[in-house]
Amino acid sequence: MTRLAPGPRGLPLLGSGPDLVRDLVGTFTRGWREHGDVVRFRVPGKELFLLVDPEHVKHVLADNQPIYPKDPQSVGKFEEFVGQGLFTSNGEFHFRHRRLAQPAFQGTRIAGFAPDMVAAAEDLVRDWRPLAWKESTVDIVPEMMRLALTIVMRTLFSTDVSAQAGHIAAAVRTCNAYTNLRLQRFVELPRIGPSRRRREFAAARARLDEFVYALVARRRAQGTDSSRDLLSLYLAARDEQSGYRMSDRQLRDEVVTIFLGGYETTALSLVWTFWLLARHPDVERRVRAELEHVLGGHEPTAADLPRLEYLRAVYAEALRLYPPVWTLSRTPLREDVIGGYRVPRGAQVFISPYLVHRHPGHWPDAERFDPDRFLGKRPGGWAYLPFARGPRVCPGSSIAWLEGPLVLATILRSYRLTVPPTHQVRPRSNVFLYPSGGMPMRIEEVEP
Repeated sequence: MTRLAPGPRGLPLLGSGPDLVRDLVGTFTRGWREHGDVVRFRVPGKELFLLVDPEHVKHVLADNQPIYPKDPQSVGKFEEFVGQGLFTSNGEFHFRHRRLAQPAFQGTRIAGFAPDMVAAAEDLVRDWRPLAWKESTVDIVPEMMRLALTIVMRTLFSTDVSAQAGHIAAAVRTCNAYTNLRLQRFVELPRIGPSRRRREFAAARARLDEFVYALVARRRAQGTDSSRDLLSLYLAARDEQSGYRMSDRQLRDEVVTIFLGGYETTALSLVWTFWLLARHPDVERRVRAELEHVLGGHEPTAADLPRLEYLRAVYAEALRLYPPVWTLSRTPLREDVIGGYRVPRGAQVFISPYLVHRHPGHWPDAERFDPDRFLGKRPGGWAYLPFARGPRVCPGSSIAWLEGPLVLATILRSYRLTVPPTHQVRPRSNVFLYPSGGMPMRIEEVEP
C-alpha cells in the first residue's frame, strides 16, 4: 500500500512556493531534516519530490532511468540558453551526441590537457603578484571563472581567449541568472513585452552566439583534425549507422553546453576548496607539505597526481560538501513508488547531491570537512555523485578530476588565501551552488 509522502504544509494556495523561491537550498535542507529522505513539496499546479537516500537515487538514475527523463519543465527553461545539447536533450538524440563526444574525454587526450591547465594557472599566479605584495582582498569567484574559462577554451577548442574571457564569462553569468530566475517561477505568467532582464539575456546570448559561430566557421575553413580538440572531433564525427553529422546549430549548442557546465562548475569547485582550506589551516599545512615533498621546485604535471594523494582527497571532500551541481531533476513518465510513497506521473523529482553527501547514514560525521575519508579509497557508490551517476554521468568529470588538483597545486605553491573573519558564507542556488555574497579572500605570498 502506497502512502502520501510527508512534507511542509506551506501556505494556502501557494504551498511551499515562496520558500523555494526565497531560499531553495535552505528550504530543501529543512524539508529533509524535518520530514525524512522522501519529501513532498506543494506548489501551485504541481508536486515536487526531494530524494536524499542513495538507494532512491539509484532507483531514478539507473534502475528505472528510461522512465525518468530530464524534467521537461526545467530543461525547457535551459533550452532557451543552451539549445539541444548534451545537458538538455533526452532519448536517442542525447545518446547519439554522447557517443560522438565521449572519445574526447578519455585516456591520453585528457592527460594532454594538463600543460595548458597549469600554464593558465601560472598566468593567474603572475597576475596576482601585485595583489599579493599588497595582501589585497579580492572576490575569487570571478577570478576562478576567468581562469576556468581560459582553460576550457585552450584545452577543448585550442583557442586562447584571455582577452575576451571576462566578456564571455559575463555573458554566461547573465544567461545563467535569467535561467535561474525562470527556474524559480513555478508558474510561468504570460509575457507583456520583454522585461529588462529578458532584454539583457537576449543580448548576452547574442554575444555568445556571435563568438561561437565565428569559432565554428574559422575551424571549418581550416579543415578538421579530429586529434586536435573537442570542436575538431565534433566537426569530424560521423555516426556510423546513420551517417549523421552535426549542423552548425548543433555544434553551437554543444559548445554553449560546455560553457554552462564545463567551466562554471570547475570554477565553483575551486572556490569552495579554497574556502575550506582557509577555514582548516591544519589541512592546508598537510597539503603544502605534500606539494613540497612531491613537486620540490617544479610545476605539477599529470604524472604527479597519483602521488598527490592528499590534495586529491581534499578536492574530493570539497566536492562532497559543496558539489556545484547541487540538484538534478527528473520527471516520471508513469506513476512510480519510491520508499513506499506514491510519485505521480509528471511530478518533478529532485535529487540533491548536496544533501545526499550529508546523509548521516552513509557519511560518518557528515558535516565535518575530513579529507582523510577519501585517502586510499576511490570516490564512488551512490552516496557520492558530484558529477551525477548512471547512464547520464557527466562526460567531462575526468577533466574536472585532472584540472581541479592541478590548479590547486599551482596556486597553492605561490599563495595562501584567507577569508576576512567578518565575512559570512552561505550557499545559494544560481543554477549551480554559489557562495552568497561572493568569496572575498586575501592573497598572501608563500615564502619559497
